[in-house]
Amino acid sequence: MDKPNVLIILTDQQRYDTISALGYAHMITPNLDRLVKKSCSYMYAHSTNPVCMPARHDLLTGRPGRAHGYYVNRRMSIKDHSLPTIPRVFSENGYRTAAVGKMHFCPAREHHGFGEMFLMEELPIHRQDDQYLCHLAEAGLGHVQNIHGVRPHVYHIPQRAQMDQAHHGTTWVGDKTIDWLQSNGQNPFFLMTGFIQPHPPWSLPDAFEDLYSQADIPDAIPRSRKYPFVSEECAWYGDNDSEQHKRKIREAYFASVTMIDRQIGRIIDYLETSALMDQTLIIFTSDHGEMLQDKGFYSKELPYEGSVRIPMLIHYPNNEKAGEVCEDFVDLFDIFPTCLDVCGLKYPEGHGNLQGESLYRSSGGKDRSYQTSATGAGGAGCGTPSGFGGRWVMSRNKRYKYVYYYHKGTEELYDMAADPSELRDLISAGDYPKEAYRELKDKAISYERQCGPEGLIQNDAFIEMDCGEYEPFVNSKFPLWCLYHMQKFDEREPGARGEQFLKEIQYALARPELSGIALEDVFCDPDWMKEFIRVWKVYGGSSGENFDALFGKLGVSAGD
Repeated sequence: MDKPNVLIILTDQQRYDTISALGYAHMITPNLDRLVKKSCSYMYAHSTNPVCMPARHDLLTGRPGRAHGYYVNRRMSIKDHSLPTIPRVFSENGYRTAAVGKMHFCPAREHHGFGEMFLMEELPIHRQDDQYLCHLAEAGLGHVQNIHGVRPHVYHIPQRAQMDQAHHGTTWVGDKTIDWLQSNGQNPFFLMTGFIQPHPPWSLPDAFEDLYSQADIPDAIPRSRKYPFVSEECAWYGDNDSEQHKRKIREAYFASVTMIDRQIGRIIDYLETSALMDQTLIIFTSDHGEMLQDKGFYSKELPYEGSVRIPMLIHYPNNEKAGEVCEDFVDLFDIFPTCLDVCGLKYPEGHGNLQGESLYRSSGGKDRSYQTSATGAGGAGCGTPSGFGGRWVMSRNKRYKYVYYYHKGTEELYDMAADPSELRDLISAGDYPKEAYRELKDKAISYERQCGPEGLIQNDAFIEMDCGEYEPFVNSKFPLWCLYHMQKFDEREPGARGEQFLKEIQYALARPELSGIALEDVFCDPDWMKEFIRVWKVYGGSSGENFDALFGKLGVSAGD
């Protein structure tokens, strides 16, 4: 084998505890289970920055935000276009390179070295930039707006997909990946396949709607929010939801993972039947996790296990390390050097050093008894709808996890052996091991000095930011930013566009037995609805008759 191939399968927002063969028996993942047998399973894999764009650019460049500029999700170009990327290095070394599915680059078709791109983005701006949108149009489904589920108003609510399983985005990514592999023949390749699921909204075709309805699924970790978040019971976080509705949300999330699993099975089948399996480095992982009600939170962007820990399976060529389990700390920074090492390539000179280290054969340069992760841009605006101003950094070893929030210098320390659910902050309790605290705090300071935004470390210490408590829409079930995600790529006038949106939101929640809630019972806080209506008037035009008929039960109208 002269040149091993590389296939990176990247899901979006998949927690670490979602593969049955790794001890999570509630999951239906027969194909990931197959891959476990052929791979080394990294049980303590972490996202370096548990937010989509920063995590993906950490993986792509092997470097932190200090180098590429992404500390949070923002519509901006990469800081340094000369920075080497994995696809660029492989393209320059004779590989055919391609991206299929979600990449989350800006602009969308910024290739970063990929020779070919077949995109399926969450929020496409132009139909012509998104091959999945073009596919839907060719299939007679060009009228569908909410192609990956309705986000405004019902973002974290299980819903019916707007298309059948054959045309669902998850299926399309599987189809396009296999099509590309078939067309590639025996050329050495680097292929990145990106699934949007299980990122919300959880938009399910009929075949997956009831998949977990009888399953014995684990309960969420009890609420333990504390400053800088709202600590008391709060409807914005879904604290008052019925147990049935909370369960349906978890069922839908797990069903989304199983949808991906089915496509992974198809891809593995093709690799095996085409004799490519033993010649290919396969890396399966995710950009970050999902809190899924744990500790009273939804979404990512947090230093806790549901958000920051991810699955990672690596199938090495010729089945090396097949079936092994590794409990070292590993992260997204390690993927670039691992790809280079396995394929015998070198990182270009003159660009500094990669942050991670190869998992194929370690040189011992990275201390894998510690793990660090961070997110947030720092600076003013800590409690804004995007949360861009706030920042935290986490460092941990196998026993303890230390967290520093720049909000008034708030610190947390958890005993991960005695308290894996992170319910008891030892610092707040006033009873914590000073040596472990100091050691992990020093690790976090060192990381921020090297990798974080400039100016956050002064005199070898964290600065403090005089930020108030986050607004209740940050890391909640109802983030305000989802209201701004009304799809605008189609060619209709605002009135017709608004009518189509109303049809789709009705259809999405037409089965309360799937969602655990009816549309008229969805959250209707006055501030939430005021912002929804403001956005609606821009998006849907002046026509409000059907809006009033649909939302009148909530006590609001388009004229409000």
